[in-house]
Amino acid sequence: MNIKGFLIGSAAALVTVSGAHAADAIVAAEPEPMEYVRVCDAFGKGYFYIPGTETCLKIGGYVRMDARGGELLGLNANEANGSLGDEWDTRSRFDLRLSTASDTEYGALKTYSELRFNWRQGDTSLDVKHAYIDLAGFRVGKTDSAFLTFTDYAGAVLIDDQIDFGVDDANVIQYNYKSDSGITAVISLEDTDSKAAAEAIFGKGTPGSVYQSRHDYIPNIVGGVGYTSEAFSARIVGGYDSAMEEGAIKVRLDGTFGNVSVFAMGGWNTDGDIKNAYANWGGDWAVWGGASVGLTDRVKLNAQLAYDDSETFVANANVAFTVVPGFVVTPEVVYRDRDADGSAWGGIVRFQRSF
Repeated sequence: MNIKGFLIGSAAALVTVSGAHAADAIVAAEPEPMEYVRVCDAFGKGYFYIPGTETCLKIGGYVRMDARGGELLGLNANEANGSLGDEWDTRSRFDLRLSTASDTEYGALKTYSELRFNWRQGDTSLDVKHAYIDLAGFRVGKTDSAFLTFTDYAGAVLIDDQIDFGVDDANVIQYNYKSDSGITAVISLEDTDSKAAAEAIFGKGTPGSVYQSRHDYIPNIVGGVGYTSEAFSARIVGGYDSAMEEGAIKVRLDGTFGNVSVFAMGGWNTDGDIKNAYANWGGDWAVWGGASVGLTDRVKLNAQLAYDDSETFVANANVAFTVVPGFVVTPEVVYRDRDADGSAWGGIVRFQRSF
């Protein structure tokens, strides 16, 4: 065999062997297509579909730091000596909000949860502020009392409760109604925070036995009705404290005039000689009023005045400055005058990044 024949034969053998190995080669499976997060715009801005489901999720919250000072808002380090706030007070919070929504045959099924992680003077606490379910107007779970939410608290100042206007936290079985014509209504069965209610009525340091005695087989009841338009709203709400067998009524009026919004609210206690979960101001009655004025696109002025039957007077004012979208710095000054301890001033500066 000559050299030319040898080369041709070798090449043929290599082709044959290569073909055999090619037939036995392992072919990698095609990767499955990745499921990207889909935007869910059916329930508002910020929702997206949880991958693999038809449930929409929204994540939000804020990070905040408060610096407080003055006799009224400072830290009382020498409480045994009867002094007012004699040191400044700082506190920080991380607030996490989770909302879900999905379509059902009865309308949107929604949930809302809000967790607050607080740090103050070396102490860390967790507060479950909201955890409730909404469906077809019904709400069940933990949230603020309808006695507060139906009349929208007491203005846009930071310290809005120097004259208080009801207990916050409650487990509720609630129905909310809202018509296209502006009529709104609420009926709410509530198990309020007995500790907070007892302290609001009987003062700080109330014995635990009093907290327990504030529960009854009959739940607290709140009911309200109102009307809301673009420029005006009027609402009335009543609450019955079954443990105290007393209650309260509040009326609120709101108006919007261009970049100015104002409100006036009044509350009445069914027995002014003693507070209850819904009337924790002093005496038979209390009034609150306030205004918010948009000075520029980034600066807003807020103020509140309040007075009650025990002759306690409170005045608040702040300026909310939006440094950049989502980051607001708000300094506020508070003044209070009451018979128990005379007049006192306080101040607070809040730094808050919302997302």
